[in-house]
Amino acid sequence: MIFFIENYPHVDDDDELYLNYDWSSDSISLKSNMSGSTGSDPDGSGERLSLAYEKLSQIPRKIAEKFSRTTTILDLSYNNLKDLSFLSYFRQLNTLILDHNDLPDEKTFPSLPNLELLWLNHCNIENVQDWVYRIRECCPSLRYLSLLGNPGATSSFNGNSTLEHNDYRMMVLAVLPQLRHLDDAEVNSSQRAQARQFKHSYNLGQTPFNIFESIGRGQQQANKRASVRRRRLRDPKEEEDS
Repeated sequence: MIFFIENYPHVDDDDELYLNYDWSSDSISLKSNMSGSTGSDPDGSGERLSLAYEKLSQIPRKIAEKFSRTTTILDLSYNNLKDLSFLSYFRQLNTLILDHNDLPDEKTFPSLPNLELLWLNHCNIENVQDWVYRIRECCPSLRYLSLLGNPGATSSFNGNSTLEHNDYRMMVLAVLPQLRHLDDAEVNSSQRAQARQFKHSYNLGQTPFNIFESIGRGQQQANKRASVRRRRLRDPKEEEDS
């Protein structure tokens, strides 16, 4: 069963009515889609709730309390959600879509033990490492993660090098080794082995690791070694003297 909540009235965040919505009002349209088509819960055991494109900065308590016990798929894309603590109501979630919410605060992301799929695409996230460690803490069952379109998720689409993209991917998989799919690609056994080595090489522990600083230091060292090799090719005596 799919529920779509449309044309939600805009109310200032500080307005008490926003958190005490009168469900008898005609200003909210609630439709139940029984077709079982695209977007339905694949195993048929729960419901999908869509609050996409509503420009919400928070979810009214009434909505959370009414739907949280049965909702397994929650679509909150294209809103203005930063404080995500309301998600603690949705303990049965296995799928959460947060695409196009500008700079959601990972510190407010609650424990969601049943979550298997999380989309955080195009959220203007730069602190990807902080998000990855928060996800490890809060989502032990996660199998599918997408961070596409965020500045911190290095890829060729963001103008980054192949090396930077690979290191980003290895960092995520080192912290979240249970993932089956990351961004737009499946995780294979070779990548898992590389991620284990990556974790060992960079001593990834319980705290966030700044992969991009490491990349920068590594690149500087590589450039220095290349410069030395070029000087030695120009002047073989330099190698003999050294």
